[in-house]
Amino acid sequence: MTPSHSIDLVSPCTDSFRWDDSTIAQARNAFQQSDHASQRQYARDHDIPRATLGFWLRGELDDDPDLEPEVKDFFRSRVGHRFLRRLVLALFVVFLLGGACGLRRLSDFLCRTRLNRFVASSTGALHELGKTLEADLGDFADEERPRLAEGMAHRHIALIPDENFHGGHVCLVAAEAASNFLFVEEYALDRTSETWTTAIERSTTGLNVTVLLLCSDQAKALIACAFNERGAHHLPELFHGQRDLCRPLMGPLERQKQCALKELQQAQALLEGYLAEESRANDCPSRQGWPPNYAASIAASQTQVDRCAKKFEQCEQNQEQAHQAVRGLGDDFHPFDSVTGAAVEQAAMAERLDKRLQTLEKVAQQAKLGGKAQESLAKGKQWVVKLVASIAWYWSVVRVCVEELGLSQEVEKVIYEKLLPGLYWRQAARLGRTVEERQQKAELAERLLRDAWAAEGELSRLTKEDREEVRRVSKEMVGLFARSSSCVEGRNGRLALFHHGQTRLSAGRLKALTVIHNYLTERADGTTAADRFFGKKPRDLFDWLLERLPDLPRPAAKRSPKATRPLALVG
Repeated sequence: MTPSHSIDLVSPCTDSFRWDDSTIAQARNAFQQSDHASQRQYARDHDIPRATLGFWLRGELDDDPDLEPEVKDFFRSRVGHRFLRRLVLALFVVFLLGGACGLRRLSDFLCRTRLNRFVASSTGALHELGKTLEADLGDFADEERPRLAEGMAHRHIALIPDENFHGGHVCLVAAEAASNFLFVEEYALDRTSETWTTAIERSTTGLNVTVLLLCSDQAKALIACAFNERGAHHLPELFHGQRDLCRPLMGPLERQKQCALKELQQAQALLEGYLAEESRANDCPSRQGWPPNYAASIAASQTQVDRCAKKFEQCEQNQEQAHQAVRGLGDDFHPFDSVTGAAVEQAAMAERLDKRLQTLEKVAQQAKLGGKAQESLAKGKQWVVKLVASIAWYWSVVRVCVEELGLSQEVEKVIYEKLLPGLYWRQAARLGRTVEERQQKAELAERLLRDAWAAEGELSRLTKEDREEVRRVSKEMVGLFARSSSCVEGRNGRLALFHHGQTRLSAGRLKALTVIHNYLTERADGTTAADRFFGKKPRDLFDWLLERLPDLPRPAAKRSPKATRPLALVG
């Protein structure tokens, strides 16, 4: 019987060791100087094997004809190494996580710039680095959000929720209206009111906020989430309401217009034909028999052309009136007048919106539109009733919050008539359709704010603490009026670009995209969504990632000709 041998379960092999890139760059940088020490002495002082140091200094790029010596020396130096790390991180943040670019494009960039000689460009190596960055982005949000929320004053906010679908998977998105800070961006099994309530409550945990308003389409789950679960007010936003009102109206009006245009073109062609025949008949010798009565035919054709032109003009007028009426609903639905800045109360808002609907009813009657248009107008009336009720709700909330400040009636009057409309139109001025409209609203806002904070005005006489509190509450009240879901609709479009060609985004990738949106993407004024929501400057996300960026993946070493030579067959 063969005796058993003892087996040592501990592997005699040592753990793999990899010198970090900064040590290699420091060694190469030291020997670029003219007064450097010997390689043997440097290796002894820094506890580096002499052969390893020689391999670093000798490098694998000396025989590469595509790289200039200056480029090799630069990227081997410490300065070049730091620049390469920043460049690679910027590629991932700007293009992969910010621009829906794939890893193959990043690899192609590295190859075409010859940077693949210094950093690995394979999709496998880049994928591992990307996963590390996604994890770091999630860690940044987990650390930064509690830090910014510490000492945060209580706020009333409005959320804009919406869902989109990625290959059948439900993705819930909810943003704060004023700052565009993403609270919810996650996949869910369904989109019921319970699911929405759970997602919103989880996203607001740890924040000193109260959700007073949900602005969305008229989805039943979101309405139930607002009223039954959250106790907030639900505002049916403008975009979907105008769209639902337009569909049964604009389509038939456009078809009537095209039909009238075709009849006009046919009548004009017939008239031109008669005129041409008359001209040819006058130029040719007269024939025997009675000549054709071109005058009667031309007169009848001209009458038909005039009739068709009038019909086409009426169709154009109907279409333009309907277009202006639907657009006017959005122009009128503001808590402040766009010309004077005066507050628009419930009764005035109802009168303005009813006039727009009356114009649509008149157009539908003149165009003799069918039952679908009438049903759309009936639903539009119900939608307008909800908009008017939202105006009443908004002003009730504003009055309560302003009265809680405990100020005099003179100060409150300035807040209502100057400060609030000035802040509102400063925020809404950039959304004007034309340059003239944006300029007019911006000038109105600056005039109202200048009057509100006049040197001898009521607000200037307040203490510094009271002025800061008035600013905070007024800004909060202006941000509470959310009438459109355009910010979430735009976010859904960007997520669709990231999702394109995939079944769904991973949880880590989706969270990383949310962090990029909240803490890195800046508006024209240089602020991020986190800046605007918390009122504090978060740490620089890019520098935070750069400090934690692991060593860049190194390109594979070149194989010797012997290693690539095919083996000879034996036998």
